[in-house]
Amino acid sequence: MRDLFSNLALQQTLSPAVYTADQNGAAVDRKGFDAILHVVNVGITADTLSGSVKIDFKLQESDDGATWNAVTRAYDVKQSTTAPYVAVDANGTFLTVDDNAEDDAVYKVGYIGNKRYSRVVADYTGTHTNGIELSMTAVKGYPASQPV
Repeated sequence: MRDLFSNLALQQTLSPAVYTADQNGAAVDRKGFDAILHVVNVGITADTLSGSVKIDFKLQESDDGATWNAVTRAYDVKQSTTAPYVAVDANGTFLTVDDNAEDDAVYKVGYIGNKRYSRVVADYTGTHTNGIELSMTAVKGYPASQPV
C-alpha cells in the first residue's frame, strides 16, 4: 500500500486544551511499528514567556509503560533534517518554549530508541496565569502489517 493512510497510525496523547501546569502525554506503544513521531502543537499564550516562565518539552521512554526515564542519548532522538541526531540534556529536554515568538507553532521529535514505550512531557516553569493551548499527537510508522 503506497498511501499514507494505510501506513500510519495516529494516537492523541494530550487532548487540546489550555494548560497552566505540567502535563504528561499518554504512553505510546510502539509494538508493531518501527518508528514514532511525536507532534507538539503549541497555541498562543497570553502570558509573557521568558527564562523564568517557560515550558520544557521532554522525551521519555519505558520498557513497561509505567516506569519512565529521560531519553538522554542523542542518537535516539531525531528532530532535524540537517543534523543526524539532536542533543538532549540529562532531563530529555528536546525543546524549550521561553519566548512568545515560539508559541503558535507545531514541533516534532522522532523517537528511534529501543524501548517499547515513549511519551512527551510538558514541564512548566514559573507561573502561567493564563495558560497556553497545547495538544500532542503520536504518529506511528513503518507498520509490521498493513493496512493499519
